[in-house]
Amino acid sequence: MKKEKIKNGDLLYHPVHGLCRVERVLPPSSPGTGPSYSLVPKIAAKMKSRFVIAATDLEVSGFHNLISRQEANKILLYLSKKRAEAAPGFQAQAWTLAQTILTFAHEKFEAKDQRKRQALERSAKGLVGELSCVLNLTLQKTAERLQKSLGRPPQVNPSVLSALALAGED
Repeated sequence: MKKEKIKNGDLLYHPVHGLCRVERVLPPSSPGTGPSYSLVPKIAAKMKSRFVIAATDLEVSGFHNLISRQEANKILLYLSKKRAEAAPGFQAQAWTLAQTILTFAHEKFEAKDQRKRQALERSAKGLVGELSCVLNLTLQKTAERLQKSLGRPPQVNPSVLSALALAGED
């Protein structure tokens, strides 16, 4: 994650919890430690989740700054080239999710392989959600753009198409 100063009102993204707003920046709890961030999901769930994450744990927890619109378009182009080598900016979480989807798109695996299926579904949900925020599109439209970037259905593993369709429904 970039070493930008995070302040109240900033938006961070998490592949599972979605878009979150920094409600408060809490001072360090002890000398030598960094601040903590109180995060509130933008879409309120029944459980009214809130997260308090130490600055040192922010990246490991999965929270990160949203990618730029330009970076989102580069990801769509990357998926259309159908090459799973490391892409520019690969250290960003969205690129990791894109690489996972691209790898599964051209790999033959059974939907019965639960670990692979879950990894694919998490990646699809995370990438569709983040690109939806960045490109200001609905989840369904974003999932359709990702599917279009990957290619026609006969060339793409049906499990990937199913995971993207599912991610576009939320």
